[in-house]
Amino acid sequence: MTKRMQWTLALFFVALIIWLGWRAYQHRQAQSGLAEIKQRGALRVGLDASFPPFESLDENGQVVGLDADLARAIADDLGVELEFVNIGFDGLYDALLIKRVDMLLSGLPVDPYRSRDVAYSTNYFNAGQVLVTRRDDIQLVDDLMGQTVAVEWGSLADMEARRLQKTIPNLQINPQPDAQSALQFDIAIVDGVTALGNQQMRIVKYLSDEWYAAAVSVENSALLAEINKTLARMQESGEMERLQEKRIGE
Repeated sequence: MTKRMQWTLALFFVALIIWLGWRAYQHRQAQSGLAEIKQRGALRVGLDASFPPFESLDENGQVVGLDADLARAIADDLGVELEFVNIGFDGLYDALLIKRVDMLLSGLPVDPYRSRDVAYSTNYFNAGQVLVTRRDDIQLVDDLMGQTVAVEWGSLADMEARRLQKTIPNLQINPQPDAQSALQFDIAIVDGVTALGNQQMRIVKYLSDEWYAAAVSVENSALLAEINKTLARMQESGEMERLQEKRIGE
């Protein structure tokens, strides 16, 4: 074996040892977050309790809403108590990164730009823009030709309607002061929360996606796996749909 080959093999083994050490460190970090929660006996969930029907305070000062229900299910599956940490929305990610909380569950849209520091769970709600109607003859987006659609003026729904105008002939827009006013008309575009909360209108199609998910530190993959297990269980059992109907459709 030549000296060059010896150096090459030596460098390879050094690199392999470093890589294995780094992987072991990452694994310990991932497990330590979950182990710390179980040792503490409580899951600290950060949220901004001013966003009904996802999270708000009831007359007794207790956190209620869809996110609160999901947080309780996750804590129950982990076998620990649940501790809500009420934080202004702008401070949620900072609280997660300095480990003031273990996870965020607060009507949180998935933000790809935060993927360096934050890992998101599987999606549990789509708050995107939705085409809704009470008319039986509107089954497809193409059926809007020559129709008028109501939207909240200046909103994302308004932007979606203007986008549709480029491809659907003679589509007219009826601007309204808010989403609830738009729902007074036969055809409207509103966000997913408003759409599911109105029993008189039928969903035709989601025109855009805005997915909500839980968030953890990117290092806490063990906790993320447990969160995803709970969300999958709730989806498969129908519990997620029942909770959404209860909290958003009420």
